[in-house]
Amino acid sequence: MVTVVLWISGTFLLLQIILLIYLSLSKQKGIRNDNSMIHAYHQVLNPYLAFLSGESDQEPELPSDEKTRIRVMEKLLSGYASNIKGAGDQQRMQVTADKYLSEYYRTVLKKGSWAERVNTLYYIEDFTMNTLQTDVKKHFFTLQNRDEEYRQSLRVLARFGEKELIQLLSEELFSMGFIKELLRRMPAESLEDLKKEESLPESVKTGMISYFGETGYYEHLPYVEQHITHKDKEIRLKSLAALCQYRYISSADSLSLFLDSAVWEERMFGARLAGILQLTRYSTTLMKLAGDSNWWVRFAACEALKQMPDGEILLTFAAEGHEDLYAREMARQLQTLKTGVSG
Repeated sequence: MVTVVLWISGTFLLLQIILLIYLSLSKQKGIRNDNSMIHAYHQVLNPYLAFLSGESDQEPELPSDEKTRIRVMEKLLSGYASNIKGAGDQQRMQVTADKYLSEYYRTVLKKGSWAERVNTLYYIEDFTMNTLQTDVKKHFFTLQNRDEEYRQSLRVLARFGEKELIQLLSEELFSMGFIKELLRRMPAESLEDLKKEESLPESVKTGMISYFGETGYYEHLPYVEQHITHKDKEIRLKSLAALCQYRYISSADSLSLFLDSAVWEERMFGARLAGILQLTRYSTTLMKLAGDSNWWVRFAACEALKQMPDGEILLTFAAEGHEDLYAREMARQLQTLKTGVSG
């Protein structure tokens, strides 16, 4: 019995020793590979950057070992991608990435581990490898889980202006934050196509309108304005909020609809916009809204009064002579409070 126990203990000890040796050798091999890659990277860094920037016509020699060459190229292009200054630099990066990485990335998308596939998708986007658009699209439609691989595949397709992305946005539910991620990546022509789509769900429309307001590109302003009377409340509110960010409305008369609205958020945004644009015709209405039943509306109205050309006089009148107690209190707060444009 003792012999059996000793034999089993000895076997376990031997297995542990073998495992430790294996782990040690693997770690040493990994360190040697890393050192080899870093050495090769530093050797080619400056000459290759000169080649990529067009300062040199001669392409430097890269490591003969494929794995080392791929890792060196990924490290080179990652640094280069963050410092691109023009279309020529972009094109040279794309050509180089296609030459050394495209076939490897195709293989990874088909056979690589989850982590390898996700890293590859990030590199494809960073290096603008649009020659792999079809491969990424095929890969996307094989995915079963809505995880980071799924999301990064969509980001890549958005970057490349994939036409089917519009259909996906019409059918799938995404968070507003992720929708904005996709919009930031889309080419201008894809955004124009998206604006023409009538069957978009509310989440996509509100995401678009919010994104347009944040970026402030005036080519999207008509799209925002046409939605301020949309039947959906959230779309209307996002449109009004975006107009506050644009600091513009084509027809000041249309504000009266919102200043008299039964929806408190519309009254608030209407007041904000009237103040931002210093629409003195609405001073009387804003004075009335200073006594609104909703705190946010009262604040927006008093802030708007303060932004008028004679704002200090109006605010003093509200603080001292308004018939509503809450309006007087809010006006007094605004007299001592530094206010900016509310978004």
